[in-house]
Order: sequence, then structure tokens, then C-alpha cells
Amino acid sequence: MSLEDKLHGKIKILNETLWEGKGSYKKVNAWLNNFNEDEKIHALYLLSQCIYFNDFQIKQLLISIYRDYFKYPNIATIRRKNGNTLDEKIINKEYDKIINNTRFVCVGNPSESSARLMGDFRKENKLHKSLFITEFQISSCKKEVENFVFLDDICGSGNQMVEYTKDVIPLIKSKFPKAKTYYFLLLGTIDGKNFIRKKTEIDIVESVLELDNSFKAFNKDSRVFKNIPSEIEINKIKDFSGKNGKRLMSSIFQRINPMIDHHELNFYCERDKFGYKDGQYLIAFTHNTPDNTLPILWYNEGIVTWNSIFKRAHKIY
Repeated sequence: MSLEDKLHGKIKILNETLWEGKGSYKKVNAWLNNFNEDEKIHALYLLSQCIYFNDFQIKQLLISIYRDYFKYPNIATIRRKNGNTLDEKIINKEYDKIINNTRFVCVGNPSESSARLMGDFRKENKLHKSLFITEFQISSCKKEVENFVFLDDICGSGNQMVEYTKDVIPLIKSKFPKAKTYYFLLLGTIDGKNFIRKKTEIDIVESVLELDNSFKAFNKDSRVFKNIPSEIEINKIKDFSGKNGKRLMSSIFQRINPMIDHHELNFYCERDKFGYKDGQYLIAFTHNTPDNTLPILWYNEGIVTWNSIFKRAHKIY
């Protein structure tokens, strides 16, 4: 069996079991047509290494976030304060006080990924709708609120969360000086989480899954190119990913700012050709694809002719 057949076979299995139909044979071939003939087998290999989080997996991660990083630690504190009690009545009564004085806040505006996750988070963990607010409702919260929990899908560099919370966290610290703030993620890089811890006053930053350098496609420790077939050339994949990524990102930056300076445009395109701030990820979620994933996988702007495989809902501000 040829390498091409093997790779198509692997993607077929992924599509039928995990990818929720996002990688049909027709769609894969449309995506492959973005590339030159000698690049297609390499692109196919790259695609076979993608990590896709489907609806079921995301819901399990959301259950894990609430259980392991919020509920269980608070229950442990309750037990410790009550002589290591196992009395369910005492534990449930005290935990009800905590959860009723907690507010879950979506990151960004209501149309973005965090809001979608919040909906599933609420349903999967059977939490009351009244506990969920937007950032604009923080100032109107009762003084009794003791916990503010932010939820997001992925943290790469950490820059976006730092920028988003530059006004929100000081507001919370000012109006609710005793309140604890949390930032919970499905996936987070070590550097990104540490950057947020350093640059913000958020008390607890945690992710269910941690992304190290092995998740970066072209890092020397990359898991993407472990035991690769002899037909696959890493430098060829890096070359066409960067070349096309730069062209695709150029169209995005020019859409955002039609008056952008040529040197500034070149700087940002070079920086983001493998994903936002050189993310280099091959990660997609059922609800969206992160911008720190390779642009050749998600570009769906309509400015440059390009067939995406895992679409990203681009933002228009």
C-alpha cells in the first residue's frame, strides 16, 4: 500500500471516529488542491497529525475543569475547616454557600468561543443560569460574591488574556477585595500560563491539558515528526506552510488595517505565518480553530482563494 493510501486511510478513520465529518475525502482533496503536486503528500502527512477536540471530548474537559479545579479543592477546604468531616449535610450546605457566591464570566464578547463554552460548562455541570454573567455585569454584582471564574479554550502566548483583563481584574480587586479570581482553560502552554500569572493579578490559572514544545510542529522536540516515513521532508513542509501562511496572514492584516505600513505588515506576517505569535499548533476544536494553529489549516477569509480543512470564524471588529 502506498504512503498516500495509508494516510488517506488514517484520516478516514479519524474522520469517522473523532473529527465529526470535518475530514471527508472530498474536503481533504479540496484542501490538498491548495498545494503543488510535490507538496500534496507532505500536506497529507501534516493533516494526519492534527489533534481535533470533538463535542464529547470538550464536554468531558469542561466537567474536569469544574470538578478538579473548583469543586473538589473547595470541598477539601470545607472538610479541613470542619475537622476533616465526611458529613455530607455539612459539606453540601457549605458548598452551596460558595457556589451561590461565585460568578462565571465569559472572556471577550458574547459571540466568541468563551461564551459558547460557558453554555456547555453550565449544562454539563448542572449550574444555575443566574451564576453566569458578562464582564459588564461585574460592577453590579452583590458584595457577597467571593469567586470570579473566567473560562477559555486555549492559551498560547497569554497576551490576549492579559490585554482582556487589564481593566476587568483591577475592577474586581477594587470592588471585591476579598474575592478570588480564576482563569480555567481546556488547553494551555506553560509559558502562556506563567505569563498571565506574572502580568495579571488573577489568583489561579490552570488548564486541564498542558501544551509543551512537543506540540509545536517545527520545534526540535516536535511529536509531529517522530518516526516519519522516508518520503516525508520536514523542511519542505515548513517551507510551504510558512510561504502560504505568510500570504494568508497578509490578507487578514490588510483587511483589519488597509493603511498598514509595508514594513509593519511584513513583520506581523512573518511573526504569524505559523499561527499567532509563532504558535505552530495543529489543534482544532469543534466550535472553532485557534489562531495559533497553522493558518493553512483554518484560513477562511474569502479574500485569498483557499480551501480550509478546519475553519476558523474570523473576527470583524
